[in-house]
Amino acid sequence: MSDPKVVRQLSYSAALQSAPEIANSQRIMAESIASSTTTMDTILKELLAIKSSISSLEHTVSTNTTEVQGLRNEVVKFQISMQSTDARLSAVENLIDKIPHNSQDIGYLQQKVIELEDRSRRNNLQIIGLPEQIEKDNILDFLTTFLPTLRKITFSQPLDFQRAHHVRSRGITSSARPRHVLACCLRHQQTRQIIMAAKKHGPYEYGSSQIIITADFSAPTNFKRKQFLNVRTRLKKRDIKYGLLEPATMTVIFQGKTKEYFDPHDLESFLNDLDDKDTEMEHKSTSNTDIIESTSSISPEDTDQGEWVSVQRQWTHGGKFKAWKKNHPRDKSRSPIKP
Repeated sequence: MSDPKVVRQLSYSAALQSAPEIANSQRIMAESIASSTTTMDTILKELLAIKSSISSLEHTVSTNTTEVQGLRNEVVKFQISMQSTDARLSAVENLIDKIPHNSQDIGYLQQKVIELEDRSRRNNLQIIGLPEQIEKDNILDFLTTFLPTLRKITFSQPLDFQRAHHVRSRGITSSARPRHVLACCLRHQQTRQIIMAAKKHGPYEYGSSQIIITADFSAPTNFKRKQFLNVRTRLKKRDIKYGLLEPATMTVIFQGKTKEYFDPHDLESFLNDLDDKDTEMEHKSTSNTDIIESTSSISPEDTDQGEWVSVQRQWTHGGKFKAWKKNHPRDKSRSPIKP
């Protein structure tokens, strides 16, 4: 058995020998622990930064989700609005589809309105060229005494006016030209009597002024009358009798037939058809004249044997070839067929 003292001495000496190694290992362990603590702190800071970034991202995602939801609501509203617009558009298209069926009624109503306006103006007189201030502030009394003396018109009843006033014609801006006078007679017969006398005698000479008296029509009727009057030159060129009836109807007498035109375009179409027919007849007559001239300029003496038959056919139709053949026997020497 070993001595206990010796064992303790050996253990103590071994402990003395291993103390530096233990201290070194403890130092290394302490450094590793410190290093790991630093690493953990760094990791912890990074984790906190990541957490903060995730929180910010979550806030951004929440904000975007709210905006997307708002956009979705706006899209839904837009879809509803588009559906409403489509419905209204369909209703308008249906109305437009129905309009052609009522176009004749609309045109009829427009024409009736124009007729009513013309009828309401049937007692009016339009006096053009009357000098200003000649009436001396009482135009009714002036017209009552002035109009009967123009062509010595006699009325069965006293001439009376409901109203009269100056009116500037559209498009006239010069103050040098006198304004038109619009007068409304009380009796339509007197209005017609004055207008017929004005048509018969033309413009009136009043001092140094020329006075024209015409009927008063609505603007559409005046425009239609001007269109009819523009065709007068073409009618006169063809010696076609015509007459413009009031308010705006052109009567045409052609080849013993009388026809009334209510639309100027219909009358222009009629004249255009006549022009086309005349052009076609002139073309045919010109072509026939050219054929006759070309035929008459050919004689059998100037033709070869190959053209003899065609010349014979042309001259035989009028009997000219037989008469010519009696006096001009055929020259066989010109024949390409030798005996």
